[in-house]
Amino acid sequence: MSGLLGIARSALLAHQTALQTVSNNIANAETPGYSRQEVQLTPSPTSRMTYGNVGTGVSITSIIRKRNVLLDDGVRTASGNAGYADMKRDLLQRVEEVFGEPSEGGLVSAMDQFWNAWSDLSSSPNSLAARSVVQQRGRQVAQTFNDLDTALTQQRMAGLEQAQATVDRINTLATQVADLNGRIASSGGGQPSNELLDQRDLVLDELSRIAGSRTIPQADGNMTVMMGNSTLVDGSSAVPLTLFLQPPTPAPTTPLTDVPVKVRLGDSLTPLAQLAGELKAISETLNDTIPGLRTRLDEMAKQLATSVNGVHSAGYVFTGNTIPGTAAGNFFDAGTVANPVRAATLSLTSAIAQDSSKIAASSNINGPTDNTVARNLASLRIAENVVNYTSTTGSVEQGTFGGFFRGVLTRLGAETAAAADSADVSTTLVSQAEARRQSVSGVNTDEELVTMLRVQQSYQAATKLVKTADEMLQTLLSMI
Repeated sequence: MSGLLGIARSALLAHQTALQTVSNNIANAETPGYSRQEVQLTPSPTSRMTYGNVGTGVSITSIIRKRNVLLDDGVRTASGNAGYADMKRDLLQRVEEVFGEPSEGGLVSAMDQFWNAWSDLSSSPNSLAARSVVQQRGRQVAQTFNDLDTALTQQRMAGLEQAQATVDRINTLATQVADLNGRIASSGGGQPSNELLDQRDLVLDELSRIAGSRTIPQADGNMTVMMGNSTLVDGSSAVPLTLFLQPPTPAPTTPLTDVPVKVRLGDSLTPLAQLAGELKAISETLNDTIPGLRTRLDEMAKQLATSVNGVHSAGYVFTGNTIPGTAAGNFFDAGTVANPVRAATLSLTSAIAQDSSKIAASSNINGPTDNTVARNLASLRIAENVVNYTSTTGSVEQGTFGGFFRGVLTRLGAETAAAADSADVSTTLVSQAEARRQSVSGVNTDEELVTMLRVQQSYQAATKLVKTADEMLQTLLSMI
């Protein structure tokens, strides 16, 4: 009888534990990061008799998490790509908003009004009112360049803050992974807590999105985390990331507005060469997109000042009817070798800013009604290849002032659209990868209810076995 009761007891305990596990699954069906758990049952060691082996019941081997490492890797890879694409789209859209084209307050409109003002002056070369309009439109163009540069600087400052917040978050998550590694490795009985494993996987999922990190499981239960070819987390130790500015070598001859932003690991003097996830998108925007746009605006501003000054300084201005005229100076401030004209510094000369009568329309020292200078300046609107820019990749971009700027906006728009398309595709891939993982580790309440009924029936059968053993014992006792 003791053998029969022992079998019944093992069945009751095993199925009670199984029922408790099913209940826990149902309770955590909507808990983020929770992995479905399953009781592993195995026959208890048999009892060897002369007539053969007799079973002794059932034992619980372990309670496992339904998790697939390959599916986890697939989700994290897709999540890292999606983090990069989503962040890239958002940042490019913010940068695109800086230019606000087409609009009446944009650079295209300001340039058109500037050239139109010179055209109007060529029609009335003696008009002080027309000169006043040229002065106003020149100031407006310069201010628009200044404002665009300021807006790009604001975008850069916001990007730097976001980069620092992202690095801080990565460090926090890496520390959490290291802490969980230590707790998992020190779990009693050699069986790690499923809840701790779920917590670690949830942290690793977030880390993969913002840092594009990779994970390598270790035999002792620890999880090594890699960023590129560098180790971020090893066992219970995490190496912090640091954000820093690295000026180029050799140093440029003129002040560098956008000093490259780099990330290094621990005490390393060498920046990480391979970034991924959201951090990569932020880094590219700070180091490539914003500097590329700023240098193109700087080139436009420099060429505008050089071209306009070249024509204007060859002209003459007249005071009343006094002949001959006096040589006109520069229209825009020409800057210096150490501080050349840039989008941030473009401005009228102090003489032009204070007195619109200093604006030249004539190229004839004795011809106050001559309009050659004004006409030539108006024709700069359609001057071919007046802006020449060589990118960091060696490609040459050139055209009229308007054509060059439209090319800048077109490339930015195309890049933004491509990033948006990539983000949509990446989101779909993440959803598909997550669906595959959920098919293994997610809780399906309908399936759990079916399992619960099956376990309940097994438990009830075990109670009947106890009752049967009791009846047999009572029968035996009644015979004494």
